[in-house]
Amino acid sequence: MGQGKLGANLISNVAFFALNIVVSLWLVSYLVRQLGVAAYGLVPLAVTVAGYFNVITAGLNAAVGRHLTVAMSSGDQVRANGIFNSSLWASALVGLLMCVLGLPLLTQIAHWIDVPAGWERDAGWLFFLTVGGLAVTTLGTPFQSVVYSRNRFDLQNLGNILGLVARVVVVLVLFQLTMPKLWHVGASVLCAALATIGVVIVASRRLAPTLRPRLDGFSWPVVKELGGTGGWVFISQIGTLLLINIDLLVANKVVGAAAGGQYALVLQWSMLLRNFALVVSGVFGPTILTLHAQGKLDEMIDYARASVRNLGLVMAIPIGIVCGFSESILHVWLGPTFAPLWLVMVIATGHLALNLAYLPLHNVSLATNHVKVPGILQVVAGVVNLILAIAMAKAWGLYGIAIAGGLVLLLRNLVFTPLYAAHILQRPWWTFAREALPILGMATLVFLASLAVSRLAVPASWPALALTTCSVGAGAALLLWTAFLRREDREAVLGKLRRKLNRAG
Repeated sequence: MGQGKLGANLISNVAFFALNIVVSLWLVSYLVRQLGVAAYGLVPLAVTVAGYFNVITAGLNAAVGRHLTVAMSSGDQVRANGIFNSSLWASALVGLLMCVLGLPLLTQIAHWIDVPAGWERDAGWLFFLTVGGLAVTTLGTPFQSVVYSRNRFDLQNLGNILGLVARVVVVLVLFQLTMPKLWHVGASVLCAALATIGVVIVASRRLAPTLRPRLDGFSWPVVKELGGTGGWVFISQIGTLLLINIDLLVANKVVGAAAGGQYALVLQWSMLLRNFALVVSGVFGPTILTLHAQGKLDEMIDYARASVRNLGLVMAIPIGIVCGFSESILHVWLGPTFAPLWLVMVIATGHLALNLAYLPLHNVSLATNHVKVPGILQVVAGVVNLILAIAMAKAWGLYGIAIAGGLVLLLRNLVFTPLYAAHILQRPWWTFAREALPILGMATLVFLASLAVSRLAVPASWPALALTTCSVGAGAALLLWTAFLRREDREAVLGKLRRKLNRAG
């Protein structure tokens, strides 16, 4: 079930990633021109604050995905229906709770963060509508879990693409009808969530027609069982918020709204890369869960190792290019006044080459239900990051925040994650850790090549920037294929291509 759809899932992920880059970068530039840097900085901050509400659902989402995948892969329809309906009504209650807890944002947000003068009321609606979009997404949790259990990320990405389109259309229409407001952006987030979940609901009904919403299908014992797995994921999510979703808030409170807006712009590229890696690593999740459920431990370990190595090597190319061309990217994208932020961009993005590579291993902890220790460590790492970010922001401004986040993430993902995965699987400590060396080598070579080309060519327009980055990317892809990919991986890719060509012929 898991491996058959890997090709389609990866292609759809790449398609969504490419569209997401184009839309996101254009939309950010458009919003900055229409609203100003300081006001725009509240938009990603609203998403960050809404992410704090997501703590409530993080454990439930992970637990539902795990248990529903196991139930459906074993053909247990009764249990699958119990999990589906219990999570559906629990998600509805959680979504309602989010909206209630978000009400104070309407009138109190200016007391909690630095809001530019005159934007206070507008900012309240931005934050509340963004939370509303998250509540809609929460309601769709069980339907997303069905798509996840069937390993149909291509359908999920179809919903994501429709959501992107809806977001752009709503912003453009509202901005044209009246003076641009922050609440217009919040409304676009809500509409995008509705569009995405609409597609997911239709897809889930087609993939699993036997799973139907029934009010009498709610089971409190099932919810308690899900909470057993999800409880420590919930704790881990709190740490995640402090680890990767606190920097914008620290920048806003410590450095100020204007500098916070600048930092939000710089982070846009690292967030795009992070989101893409999260989607791609999610593709590997169902297979890891299924292999473990089937007792194929050695096969699961080999698959997890390959997932880490190949994800890291592939992500090293765009990360190295973004870092190497950072000054040119900021100059072309936002204008020459933003180019001096290039070093902040490098610091905030470069460490992702190693950090993102080990995302697939989080599925190992979930599959084996070893989520307690990672949850505790994630909170500890998050608290350390918060303390470091505040202290270093006071000393070095935006550079300090970027350094703090990258350092703590490396300790968390490069040291703990591979060692703990090897420990719970009772394998040597280097089982997963050794994959870091080729990834680091690939990322370094791409970065140096990109930096050299950007300094020699000095691209000053989108066509020039596209030509130079694509040239480096093509060379990096050739290097990846000839020097870094293992022979069995190359043979697997060529084998799939031959089968597709034979079927086409």
